[in-house]
Amino acid sequence: MSRRGATAGRGVLLGLTLGVLVQLARSEYTLIKMLESRGYDRNLRPNFNGPPVEVSFSMTIASIDQISEVNMDYTITIFLRQYWQDQRLAFSGTNKSLSLDGRLADNLWVPDTFIPNAKESFLHKVTVDNRLIRLYPDGRIIYGLRITAKAECDMDLRKYPMDEQNCTLEFESYGYNFADMVYLWRRGKSSISGLTTLKLQQFNVGSFNVHSSFARYETGDFPKIVFSFQIQRQAFYFILQTYIPSILLVVLSWVSFWINPDAVPARVALGITTVLTMTTLITGARQALPKISYIKAIDVYLVICFLFSFAALLEYAVVNFQSSRIAAAIKREKDREGLQEVKVDKAGKRWRSAGDSGCNPKEVEPLGNGGSNLPLTVCNQVSADKELGKVRLNSVNIDDCRERSEDDDLKKSTSIGDQLAVVVRRFSDVTRMVQVSTIDNFARFLFPAMFSIFNMVYFLYYCI
Repeated sequence: MSRRGATAGRGVLLGLTLGVLVQLARSEYTLIKMLESRGYDRNLRPNFNGPPVEVSFSMTIASIDQISEVNMDYTITIFLRQYWQDQRLAFSGTNKSLSLDGRLADNLWVPDTFIPNAKESFLHKVTVDNRLIRLYPDGRIIYGLRITAKAECDMDLRKYPMDEQNCTLEFESYGYNFADMVYLWRRGKSSISGLTTLKLQQFNVGSFNVHSSFARYETGDFPKIVFSFQIQRQAFYFILQTYIPSILLVVLSWVSFWINPDAVPARVALGITTVLTMTTLITGARQALPKISYIKAIDVYLVICFLFSFAALLEYAVVNFQSSRIAAAIKREKDREGLQEVKVDKAGKRWRSAGDSGCNPKEVEPLGNGGSNLPLTVCNQVSADKELGKVRLNSVNIDDCRERSEDDDLKKSTSIGDQLAVVVRRFSDVTRMVQVSTIDNFARFLFPAMFSIFNMVYFLYYCI
């Protein structure tokens, strides 16, 4: 008994389904017949051979995603609605609108709207074609579509990643020019909805605007409407991923200024490591960007950070070179003269005990033969102790003695050329006498100061 009941139930359900399908087919057939009886031709626009059809638009933004700087495009999903009036579809007997099946749009005239700046687009078809048709008694029609399009967006990346972009979405008639059709927004900016509630991953949606325009081709001028909106990039992601690591690498390169200059492996390894790490960071940042000809803000920052790291490495090269020159000069003086040990104090001054023979600043003899050698001078200052009646030899600063000797030469010089030669020689000696500790101490102050100034100027310029 139960099996017979189940079989009977399935038969009733199948009969009802077939009945509904037949009724729908008859209603569609009836509508087509009714349109044909009125002389309706879906291939002819409303007001044919008359004034142009006025088509107004409104749009709801469902989502904006996949904004790509490499391809310079974005993906948008919209609910697009078009409004126009076709007197051939007017009816009487009721004041209510009729909501028709979207598949009936294939039997009606609809505007040939397309998206000219779309690289690809499609109409959603799950579970059926996402189309809406609503018919009013006076012949007004609402035609709605759910569309996803990948539209191009011309981006200016000079301030990337502190940039703002202006993207557009355009709608245009493919075959009807201004003589046949006019496009406009239904309620101006109020025709756009859903944009202020969007939440994007890396962007904030700013202001937007709408306007009507036209597209000029060889075949004529065609109606077009444009929706434009601004997006501001959120730079916090890039601060964490790029800017902070770059700053830390530059600061790490300054650690070498506090390492003993004699620790060559430590300072060289630290300098090379920071330079290579900055190179890797620059390469990774450029992979996510298109190959464009102009310089971006992030390129400026990374290149300057690279130069700071490289300059720290070069600073040690100067320190090592200067240290080698001083050591070689001292060793050469010891070997050649066999004099007493030359000592260098913390202030960088060299001292030597006086010998048995006296001298005064006028009798100073330069040790070394000049050129790249570091000039050293022995000066024996003789003073008489009147009370003891003895001659006492004092330890003197050979740098001060050389300076007094050159001052005396400068006074004795009669010609401008001789005086200029003495001044140039003095400046050359001072340059060569720069000590290793002085270079490192100067770098400890100069590098942080210059990098701080650069950061202030950079962020003020690109963020304002």
